[in-house]
Amino acid sequence: MDLSDLEEVLDQARLWGAELDPRFRVLATTLELAAGSGPWELGADRRIQLLCFPVSTILASLRRTSVVPPEQVTFTTEQLVDVTAGFGGAVLEPPIFGRPQPAPGEWGPAFSLQGSSSAPDGRLRTITLAVADAEARLEVFARFDALEVRDAQGEELLG
Repeated sequence: MDLSDLEEVLDQARLWGAELDPRFRVLATTLELAAGSGPWELGADRRIQLLCFPVSTILASLRRTSVVPPEQVTFTTEQLVDVTAGFGGAVLEPPIFGRPQPAPGEWGPAFSLQGSSSAPDGRLRTITLAVADAEARLEVFARFDALEVRDAQGEELLG
């Protein structure tokens, strides 16, 4: 399955969490697929884990949009789990794969979270997780080389 096919599977997917393990350079996201999407027999539990690795760059922007002008909120890598969970399963905005790296100032005056590796790998592909609710907007960008998809029980579906 190529990324365009996976993009179709992830259409209308809900983001329940994201976590970066900087030691192993893995971005793990928990997504819930829309009913009827995906080539896998998932049953009632439609959650999957998308693992992107090795990650060379991560950028994020969290903006409170309920105030004017929107307020940029900084957070740490450790807080990424709580920040994404705070959106309560908001639907991901397409496209998910292949967007260019955002330029400084594109997502606000500064990035809320910024990290990079000096290793030569982790640069072939990009993922952008963008969600919003009535109060805030979150965008997370990462560069990586490979990915795996696992079901809720941890069984590999794509790797």
